[in-house]
Amino acid sequence: MIETAMTLFRREGYQATSWRRLVEQAGTPWGSAYHHFPGGKEQLAVAAIELGTTIVAKTVRRAFERNETVEDAVSWWYRKAGEALAADDYRGGCPLATITLEMAHASPAITKACQEAFAAWHVLLVDLLTGHGAGNAEDLAAAIVNNLEGALLVSRIRRSPDPLERAARHVALVTRAGTGERG
Repeated sequence: MIETAMTLFRREGYQATSWRRLVEQAGTPWGSAYHHFPGGKEQLAVAAIELGTTIVAKTVRRAFERNETVEDAVSWWYRKAGEALAADDYRGGCPLATITLEMAHASPAITKACQEAFAAWHVLLVDLLTGHGAGNAEDLAAAIVNNLEGALLVSRIRRSPDPLERAARHVALVTRAGTGERG
């Protein structure tokens, strides 16, 4: 049910996704849905945000484990994001973007979960960047996430991975400047 919620909220938004649709799409018995999520759709949304946070963090860690340079790690991450977006027929993107844009300040619980998610990604990136010698890891982490989020949005509307590819090249320039890497 949490995976279904994450997918539907990412594709269609929180308001457009009814509790009934969530339960039916997940194939969950009504009694089980209410038992596990007595707080209803809002509680399920927080769980979906937490799942999305975990998935992105795992991808970021994998990017840095599989690549020697920050530039290569970020390029790999952006490429995987583009592949996932294309596989979802450009309906998805970041598991938090749509719900964050729609529900920021409308639901304290959802807003808090989104704030914590983006903060967790930032801390993770700062740690990974610092481990790769980036002297300005705080700013670089913010630039990487901000660039990715914007590129996902533009890729989604253009139905093309090109904005993500261009964003990866731009971030490569910034990471080289921030880490002293040569490309």
